Amino acid sequence: MVGIFDNPQLLLFFIFSGVLIAGALGVVFHPNAISSAVLLVLSFFALAGIYAVIGSVFVATMQILVYAGAIMVLVVFVLMLLSLHDEGAAKLWNHPLKKVLVLSVTVLLAIVLIHSVKEGIPNTDATPNGYSASGSYEYTLSESEEGKAGVIAEGNTAVVGSSMFLDYLLPFEIVSILLLAAVLGAVILGKKNLGKKTEEGEQ
Repeated sequence: MVGIFDNPQLLLFFIFSGVLIAGALGVVFHPNAISSAVLLVLSFFALAGIYAVIGSVFVATMQILVYAGAIMVLVVFVLMLLSLHDEGAAKLWNHPLKKVLVLSVTVLLAIVLIHSVKEGIPNTDATPNGYSASGSYEYTLSESEEGKAGVIAEGNTAVVGSSMFLDYLLPFEIVSILLLAAVLGAVILGKKNLGKKTEEGEQ
């Protein structure tokens, strides 16, 4: 049996996974919102490392550029715009109904996680989408017909783009709408806080 230290790829996976789990727990439990944002950046870098270990270099690069870069800058600006304080978070947590809701969601996610670990990865015998029989990155856009050659996207970037906008177009658009709603909500809340501060300054 091959040990973890004899397999550098597996060792790196466990290191990045440990950093990712520790960073995610820090994001949830740290009382300071800005520190949580910094820990979230650490989690994004660890996740990018996991992507790189499994061979998805393009996804790892996009994880750093898009999430650890652009998205986190937006999150930090929103936190500063809203001027979140520890007192507000304490009042939110002391509300009994919200506390029950948070604990219920946590228990539900824990049950789903335990069930997923027990069941393992589904369809392990099926050929992974985006890979050829030789193990290279290939995505078939159209099957070959009589007298016509099939169209095949080759390379990590082409395969990820083809799969995202063909197989996962609906989830991609749903996430885009959620991000747009989050930005609009932050702007609305920021304007409310700005109006309150202006009134207090006039008084």
